[in-house]
Amino acid sequence: MDLYCDKEYIKQLQTYLYYLSLNDPYLPKIAADGIYGAETGSAVSAYQKKNGLPVTGCADMVTWERIRNDYISMMADCRPPLPLAVLPDCDVSIGPGEKSDTVSIIQAVLRCLDAEYGFGDEININGCYGTEDAQAVKKLQIIHGLDATGVIDVMTWNCICRDYAAVNTTQHNGQQ
Repeated sequence: MDLYCDKEYIKQLQTYLYYLSLNDPYLPKIAADGIYGAETGSAVSAYQKKNGLPVTGCADMVTWERIRNDYISMMADCRPPLPLAVLPDCDVSIGPGEKSDTVSIIQAVLRCLDAEYGFGDEININGCYGTEDAQAVKKLQIIHGLDATGVIDVMTWNCICRDYAAVNTTQHNGQQ
């Protein structure tokens, strides 16, 4: 089987590269879309160059293992904070029109991620989940290889939390 035709393999590679890029400004941020195109090739090339590997833009087995191991190492270094149960249940989803304190928390987190993703000033912390919020969430869902529904479910919330933690770790370590 050709791994460059396996969409899930490519999404996994892209997700690893994306998370590594949160801690390394040398690596470009890419979306986990499952397509091994020019952006993915450039990200792989940048990783290879930075890590002293032959720069081919192709994720051969050596490159794949290094990227995977760096990702695993980075994730192992994360100290988990105390959980905040914003979504009270695994079956809860939040979408346009919802009004609650939970939506205010989500909007605050999205505002914090604005510098990373460029949502603009459209995210207002008003407790009402609107079109602008849904567009920002869709953008995050695409980056993480999720269906771009704009609805926050548990998977989407977990991705938002990981991004928030990664961005804040970088900011607090003086790397921004």
